[in-house]
Amino acid sequence: MPNDRLMLAAVLAFIHAVMTRPLSALTSSLMTRPDMGAKLITVLLAMVGFAIFAFLFTTFKRLLNERYEYHGADLSILALIGLNAVGAALTLLPIIGIGPDTLSLAFNAASILFGLLLVGLAVQLLRLPSGLIALLRPYAFIIAVSGVGIASLKLANIGMIFAIVADILLGIIFIKESGTPLDNRI
Repeated sequence: MPNDRLMLAAVLAFIHAVMTRPLSALTSSLMTRPDMGAKLITVLLAMVGFAIFAFLFTTFKRLLNERYEYHGADLSILALIGLNAVGAALTLLPIIGIGPDTLSLAFNAASILFGLLLVGLAVQLLRLPSGLIALLRPYAFIIAVSGVGIASLKLANIGMIFAIVADILLGIIFIKESGTPLDNRI
């Protein structure tokens, strides 16, 4: 895997960490507005978020597959990417006239499933030999806590905070795996 892809993924992981909370708040407020412009901006934000998420997790999957020949987490990663695509597609529902109750139910169901898939991914990552990838174990524990919070719905905000920390750790993992010291990049 090219080191440039890992460095790009690291930068995007940090951007995703910084922008996750503000963008989710903005998306929530725009989604409830009746005008078409706000709904289209919501869809655009959801698609950008999905694209970043998909890039991060396909890069992570490739890292596990190509460098460590580990395929145990492939299904969990692909399911997370697919469910994230479904979440992005759910932002289209207000445009076609689906009511807020149905939308809320769909988002809650997707959140529960997403949280459970994060816990499943954490379990799969913990099966890798310890010390193989620096910070992988803390990353796995943090995404497990994030998944439990998101799946519980009541603790979704706490789960979101842990997801932000997980993004930062994933970025650090990508930097370490690139083998490029940050001092040489400046």
